[in-house]
Amino acid sequence: MKKHILFLLAAISAVAFSSCAEKQEANPVPSNRWLLISPSSASLYVGDEYVISPTFDSEETKTLDFEWTVSDPSVLSIVEDNNSSITVGGLKPGNATVKVECPGETKRLSRTVSFTVLEVPPAEPEPLRILAIGNSFSQDAVEQYLWNLFDEAGTEVIIGNMYIGGCSLEKHWTNAQNNSKSYEYRKVVNGNKTNTKNWSLEMALADENWDYISLQQASDYSGMYDKYEPYLGNLIDYVLEHSSNPRMQLMFHQTWAYAQNSDHQAFPNYDNDQMKMYEGIVDASRQAMDNYPKINLLIPSGTTIQNGRTTSIGDKWNRDGYHLNTDYGRFAAACTWYETISGNSVLENAWKPSSVTDGQAEIARNAAHYAVEKPFEVTDMSDY
Repeated sequence: MKKHILFLLAAISAVAFSSCAEKQEANPVPSNRWLLISPSSASLYVGDEYVISPTFDSEETKTLDFEWTVSDPSVLSIVEDNNSSITVGGLKPGNATVKVECPGETKRLSRTVSFTVLEVPPAEPEPLRILAIGNSFSQDAVEQYLWNLFDEAGTEVIIGNMYIGGCSLEKHWTNAQNNSKSYEYRKVVNGNKTNTKNWSLEMALADENWDYISLQQASDYSGMYDKYEPYLGNLIDYVLEHSSNPRMQLMFHQTWAYAQNSDHQAFPNYDNDQMKMYEGIVDASRQAMDNYPKINLLIPSGTTIQNGRTTSIGDKWNRDGYHLNTDYGRFAAACTWYETISGNSVLENAWKPSSVTDGQAEIARNAAHYAVEKPFEVTDMSDY
């Protein structure tokens, strides 16, 4: 609520007029009494207040009995009446006049102010701001199609990705401690992506009033929870300390297991077994959520991809054995982020990349939808 005060005017000269009746005064005595109000018209928005304070010729005049009236009380109300001044409030759009007078006396002790009450203009909606602190797996998930899904839903969104290829939680924490400008800051605004080198985590956290910030482990250690500590906890504290938005929600990005035929150097950590890697990822992400209640949301991209592997697409979600297929693979990850953050079913979002077939889009959306519903287990989608 805004409160405005009408400016006061001083008198240049005084002219004799009949006085207003004094309290308990039987016979009025002529005097140089007057009051002035400036400006004589004003406007305010619904919900705003105005203070009207006349200028009087003397403190004695100020103590007389004045009456304040409003021509249309449905438009303008008297919020507070202090006899010599009042506060009025706008109730609904329209016009109304406020009158002050000392009953039965001269026009010098009577004034009016005309008000126009305006509808409050609709506020411009703030864009949703999402920052990923990750690596090439967050690149797959957020840089290509996430903006389009939100745009289709009518939500303006700003997306950032703090990128270092293969960056682990341990390395993110070391960079945070040293305020290292070793990141490429990839940012999507109005559907356009920019890449800026030599950014630090502190710089990125200060760049926008982020609503959502995600953390994730490097794929090498994604299914090995002992590699998460103490770095995940340290990063959580760091992000919360440097976030400017008290309503910011912290997220953990559950990444995906490698393709069964992957030749990634870290695949032997899981005995070159996709399901063993996936189960390790599920266990680690569950422990992260259990151990850190400050993490508000889990983004189950790993379960999305594993769901998709039960469909007719099979184990063809990766372009190189670990990064996602640039079409339906990245689209499925983006669908997972969209539904997790928006709370809206991605099944009701019609957008898809032109390079993705209708059948692939249906599989990707459903794989993501089931993953959000059941993030720690695979849903059999063999019917797709």
